[in-house]
Amino acid sequence: MSLKFLKTTAFTVITLTSVSSSAEELDSFGLSLGSPAALNFVYKSEKLGIPLQISGGYWGDKVSGVEVGYNFYKNNDSIFRSAQVITGYSVIEKNRFDNHRWTYVGVSTTFKKGGFFFEPGLTFGSGTYSNPQLMLQVGWLWDL
Repeated sequence: MSLKFLKTTAFTVITLTSVSSSAEELDSFGLSLGSPAALNFVYKSEKLGIPLQISGGYWGDKVSGVEVGYNFYKNNDSIFRSAQVITGYSVIEKNRFDNHRWTYVGVSTTFKKGGFFFEPGLTFGSGTYSNPQLMLQVGWLWDL
């Protein structure tokens, strides 16, 4: 992970927290299939009124990734639960010579029914893939 990416992510989170609106403090933990790391751990939190989410996994040097998001829209009374700004990176290495990397920023939406969630997104970035790139997570969240 590059130092520039870490600085950009930290700056984005700090900037977004300064414009955060108050919200209930809810936490969810789950698992998902899809980007950024094929199989991901997911944590969504609204601690201190800051609606953040993080997902990712590390499965050795061949598959890894992390994604951080800030929810700028939330509706608990609808199947369309949230919209968020996301940033992250993904690495998938098929072999020594075939390596796919993607460092990105974008937006995603969350659709949730019960514990099941579906989260499509659109990202722009740099790496192996062309711009824009579709992202997707499908999984299950448990409320903590």
